[in-house]
Amino acid sequence: MHSQKDQELAARLEQAHLLSNAQRIALYKDLERYAARDLYGASRLCKDHLSKDADLRVPLSIQVAPMLAKHFEMRMEAQRRAVDLYFEQDKQMRQPEAGKQYVGPVVGTTPNCVVQLDKETGDLIVHAKSSLVCAFEAAERDKDLSIHYPNVAIGGVGLVTRVEHEQQMQAGMSFGRELTAAKTEPSMERSL
Repeated sequence: MHSQKDQELAARLEQAHLLSNAQRIALYKDLERYAARDLYGASRLCKDHLSKDADLRVPLSIQVAPMLAKHFEMRMEAQRRAVDLYFEQDKQMRQPEAGKQYVGPVVGTTPNCVVQLDKETGDLIVHAKSSLVCAFEAAERDKDLSIHYPNVAIGGVGLVTRVEHEQQMQAGMSFGRELTAAKTEPSMERSL
């Protein structure tokens, strides 16, 4: 553990069985934020410091960290089969498919991978960090990212955009169309 915040989080995990419901929710959110920056660090922190008496559910990304390391981390250049998450109904951890767009928050970052929770399916999508075009920091402003693979998913390039940026661009384009349509229509006032 390197910082004061990590030590504070470890102390809160050790006392998790004594926390109120509101404090447990705050701890859960803090664990999610930490996993988005350093998934293996968050997993190690929970494993080392989480009280055995605590009935605390850790975030999904932290639960799948050992499977991610074993199944995907060192083999991102080859196609791997999807892993069913038995503790979550009808969810999988899988690699992206070609021609698809995945929208959702980044829930985990490792040295070689970026794990995104797909809003459409609820699956965890494991992207190779080296194939993503946009370098990003897992921060509050990057809540929802859109990652699109136009050609090949494995070994291809993933185009990363922020969802709010896409929505602003689409709104700007539709506003521009409205302006050009208004300019091309003959005005009633001129004909009078």
